[in-house]
Amino acid sequence: MGLFGGNKAEKPKTKSATGSDSWWDRIRKKDPSSLPIGTEVSPWRMIRERYVEIAIRALYSRIIFSTLDIVDIPKEISRSDFSRTVYDSHTPKLKCGLAHYIVDAMADSSSLILRKKAMQGRTKAYFFSELPNKGEEKDADLLEIDFTDYERTELLEEYYGMVFDSIIGMARLIKVGGAILFKVSDLSDLIADREVLLAVETQLKQVNQALEEGRAGYIDSESEVEMPTVDTKPAVSQLHFAFSLICNATGRPMSFVNGEIAASLGSTGEGDRKQNRNASIYEFNSILRGVFESVFGADFDVKPDIENLPQLSDFMTSIEMSSLINDDEKRRILSQYMSLDDYGISLSNSTKSS
Repeated sequence: MGLFGGNKAEKPKTKSATGSDSWWDRIRKKDPSSLPIGTEVSPWRMIRERYVEIAIRALYSRIIFSTLDIVDIPKEISRSDFSRTVYDSHTPKLKCGLAHYIVDAMADSSSLILRKKAMQGRTKAYFFSELPNKGEEKDADLLEIDFTDYERTELLEEYYGMVFDSIIGMARLIKVGGAILFKVSDLSDLIADREVLLAVETQLKQVNQALEEGRAGYIDSESEVEMPTVDTKPAVSQLHFAFSLICNATGRPMSFVNGEIAASLGSTGEGDRKQNRNASIYEFNSILRGVFESVFGADFDVKPDIENLPQLSDFMTSIEMSSLINDDEKRRILSQYMSLDDYGISLSNSTKSS
């Protein structure tokens, strides 16, 4: 078995009269377990708990801010005041908005007590600061947010743990895929002889060094150096399954959870949009509505869905021209989709009243 060129030969295998020659000492200590390892697989340094915490917080943040898009702000509250209250402000220094505290409480399954203070020069804008306990400031305007029994977070902790495990497995495969396999001919027979084992170890070290430095070297004709082929399909399937569980827990489509767009020529994304809107309506009614009405002292509702306005117009025309339905029935049907009184729509003369 040939060695790499350009290196000094090992010391001749002769034992001195005193028996203290270091060569023989090295031979006696040789063991197959001491052979060098060319690849150490340590794909990720982030611990599992930290990844799960960051992932859940990021998901809740997307959910809350996506839900804010469908909130219909009351007329008595300006959009500027609403934005300054709900969103973070980074100038002149960071002030956390109401949404920030909601996301924190959801992710930690905890309860918060916030002190509300009005912003100077604003009519309906507020900023918040967290209080350790409710009795600290008796005269303060307080807002309580309680997610201690929010069971969804427990599910997401398990599901994102599965995501982390899948990513670790895939990262390990990617790491191994970039490794080098050095197939030494008859290695099992060679390492049985401790004297030959030293030569094998020397060649392995030289191979590793040559590959790291990108220089030429020599091995015998029956040995091989190659890169391994890895199959990532099982890890991808595991990852997809874990994300599907997260979709089920949140009511959101896969495109929302992991950014995966359905690869179909017939897909327009309308199904995902409707699913997102329905999930946002649920989040608004179960979380945001009560908080906003408590903060602003006004009634909040959801914006009408105008994405399908052309289809709705055709539908209204068909209903209005039907002779099988009376006016009261027509009004009842159409009122399920829009507020007829707000738009001044009269079904009797098919015109908007002045």
